Amino acid sequence: MTEVELSRRERKKEETKDRIFKAAFALFKRQGVESTTVEEICEKADVAKGTFFNYFPRKEAVFSYLAEDWFGQAEDESAAIVAKPGRVGPQLIGMFSELAGFYEQEPGLAKYVLDEWMQRQHAEDDQLCRQWDDLALRLVEKLQANGELRKDETAERLTGVLQCVHQGTILEFVASPKPPFPLRAELRRRLTLAIEGLAPRGGK
Repeated sequence: MTEVELSRRERKKEETKDRIFKAAFALFKRQGVESTTVEEICEKADVAKGTFFNYFPRKEAVFSYLAEDWFGQAEDESAAIVAKPGRVGPQLIGMFSELAGFYEQEPGLAKYVLDEWMQRQHAEDDQLCRQWDDLALRLVEKLQANGELRKDETAERLTGVLQCVHQGTILEFVASPKPPFPLRAELRRRLTLAIEGLAPRGGK
């Protein structure tokens, strides 16, 4: 198989996966996740049932496609942010806060997205989660190099602290019977507080 043929094949696979996601997402929004069957998703996406399971092991796993899309967006936007001179913390906080907007915009589906995220996060062989972890670590290292985060702690520990603030805020929002706060605004406040608290001591 030539490189052109391989590229075309990969593009077609991605288009099929995207079509399945969009069909499932539309049905989930209209009639709920529990009431939607894989057969209905396949019919709407115009794919065979076997094709569906080639991409997703179960219907809820369709939400993992969102994480892939978010990662691509985060990787591109963060690269542009850290390429600029000066402090980058506020811009990174804004980026990660805006990426969480889905949980505010789609409260009926937010729980399923969070559940899928948590399941994948604890799977040691999940490549996407490892990519997210690697991105977070690289950004923290950039903040340390910039003097925005202290250097007397490891980048891994600082990354863990910031991830706990980020994930804990989203979890609190999704698990509450009614929204306890505007999520994106609260994420900005908490991440800002965390970064300020982890800044070098004595301004050094």
